Amino acid sequence: MAIEALEVRDVMTPQVVTEDEETPVTKISTDMEVSGIGSVVITKEDKPVGIITDRDIATKVIMKNRRPSEIKAKEIMSSPLITIEPDTSIEKACELLAEKGIRRVPVIEDDKLVGIISVRNILTRNPTCVSKFYPLG
Repeated sequence: MAIEALEVRDVMTPQVVTEDEETPVTKISTDMEVSGIGSVVITKEDKPVGIITDRDIATKVIMKNRRPSEIKAKEIMSSPLITIEPDTSIEKACELLAEKGIRRVPVIEDDKLVGIISVRNILTRNPTCVSKFYPLG
């Protein structure tokens, strides 16, 4: 029985919500809620430069009692942006996520944002790989 050799392109989510670095956190959190997503890639002059997750908003804005309407994306985004290419193996993607302690990474091909891959994407296709995040025992 052959083991399926999956690449990032096989499991990534091709639609990525992006926001400009000057966008207020209120708009970002509204867009995340409406789209049912947990992260937004932040761009500067249409180039991906960072990422904001729902956890970033919770820990860097809400828990610090800052006003979301006064905070711009660039103030709380994780940057520099860690990215991956679509022809990378799922195992390598898993290693990157585990090594960096992150749960999602934008997929870049020819300097263009083509998708995003998350632990959830990988879990649906290669659950053994995800054991690096959730070791048993």
